[in-house]
Amino acid sequence: MSHLSIRDLQKISGETIGALSGPTPVKSGERTVGLLVPLKAADPDRLAAVLARAEALAHGRDAAADDAALAEFGDIDPIDWSIEAVRALTAQR
Repeated sequence: MSHLSIRDLQKISGETIGALSGPTPVKSGERTVGLLVPLKAADPDRLAAVLARAEALAHGRDAAADDAALAEFGDIDPIDWSIEAVRALTAQR
């Protein structure tokens, strides 16, 4: 589907939105007024593999040195994305 109209949005189901192949423009006449992005559930095995790889790459790095090197680019993300921190966060849900 190349785009949706405002009228299409009134008729479309959640299942149809989820089945969209990716971000889809929403048009009013010829003007694009929005972008409909279907949200997909993350594959837990793939997410675990990405987290394990990130943890392996981060092992032995000096976080303070990394922060100092990145400071010239402005504010940095202060969140701890370690496997333990992510597990603790997801366990709260």
